[in-house]
Amino acid sequence: MIPRVMLLVLFFSTLVPGSVREYSLTREMIEDAAIRFDDYGLTMGRERAARLAASAEASGNIRLARDAHDLIALSAAAQLFTGNNDVETLQRVAAEGVLHADRAAALDEHFADGFALGSYIRGGGLMLGALPPNAGVAMRERFGKAMALDPTTPPIALLSALTKSMDPAGPARPEGVQAFAALAKRLDAIRVTEGSRMRWWDVMSHFWLATVQLTAMSPDAAAMRGPIANLVAMRPDSVQFRQLAARVEHHSWTPVASVYGLRWREVGRDDAGDGAVAGAPDLRLLEVAHGEERLWFRLTFEQPLPASFGVNVVFDRDGDPNGDMAWWGGSSRFQFDRLVTAWITREGDGYFGLIGVTDADGARARIYTKLSDDVVLRMGSDGKSVVVGVPASALDLTPRAKVIAAGGTHLIWNDNLTAAGGEGIALPQ
Repeated sequence: MIPRVMLLVLFFSTLVPGSVREYSLTREMIEDAAIRFDDYGLTMGRERAARLAASAEASGNIRLARDAHDLIALSAAAQLFTGNNDVETLQRVAAEGVLHADRAAALDEHFADGFALGSYIRGGGLMLGALPPNAGVAMRERFGKAMALDPTTPPIALLSALTKSMDPAGPARPEGVQAFAALAKRLDAIRVTEGSRMRWWDVMSHFWLATVQLTAMSPDAAAMRGPIANLVAMRPDSVQFRQLAARVEHHSWTPVASVYGLRWREVGRDDAGDGAVAGAPDLRLLEVAHGEERLWFRLTFEQPLPASFGVNVVFDRDGDPNGDMAWWGGSSRFQFDRLVTAWITREGDGYFGLIGVTDADGARARIYTKLSDDVVLRMGSDGKSVVVGVPASALDLTPRAKVIAAGGTHLIWNDNLTAAGGEGIALPQ
């Protein structure tokens, strides 16, 4: 029989905002919203955590106040990468996250997570253009502090693995892949011991492990389909796991009948040999054709395309730069609000890879399938060209639309096709 005093404690812990139960419920709310990319849920979770933090500080419960501020920072960190927010919102969310991560660290100078999230949010804010460049100083300082306190805390372990993985010249470095594998294995062991379901950092560790495994010269999607399907089964609400499943899905080339009889019109040409990387695909010609429900683009290269390659068709859909993102390839000055991506590897009679349409907000957060993943491809008989079919509704182009194109490997940009000075080209009507 449970003692009466214990019953009273359990009863009041469900009512008092500053209780451990309230913290647990708020954390679960925030982490579930983060996994779903639910901006509204993340905002509501922050408000709930803010009330908890204020109550805990007022009552002198420093440990609970610290953890509540940490929850607010966690929510902000997650919202930076949902792909649903404009720059002004990202700036506000990043500033809020930094404020509360730093408050958590100030309440407990030995709290590695507070310093870690302070570094993580600043790094994300810098990448997204949501924080000024001088935030990098504090980012590095807090990273070093967290590493000294506890290098195993998930946000720091993840950042460390990401740093080890990055190679601007192409595939992820093996030491980074190994670091992500070790992090995922360690968090899995904790989760199994606790008997709990996958939480936010569990999802993040597996997402990034699979991402860096796919960032290889010859990614083995066939070997990854089973493990990724298991991840989706464990957290079917995870947007990131569903993104991974789409990346490894095998696609057949669109039938020749889909492109037969299309009336092609030239959009622009590009010089040979002007790519950034010798030997990488060198884009020469962009053409367009109008179908009943799709716009079709044909990109032709100087040499036959390798087994893995990448193409982008990049649009300013309305001539209004407000909210647009700067195209990152080369010296281009182009600002875009629609981006078609097909970074693929050929496999048997088809292909797999990162394929979709996004807007500027999605592109900032690297969510390349935000608007649609219904993009179809067909290789040309010459082996040097690829046809890309995009739903016209996803592009929503106006008569003022302009376009550029880009090509390279499935890992790195190599070559732009633009108008003079890196500007966009008006689309033939």
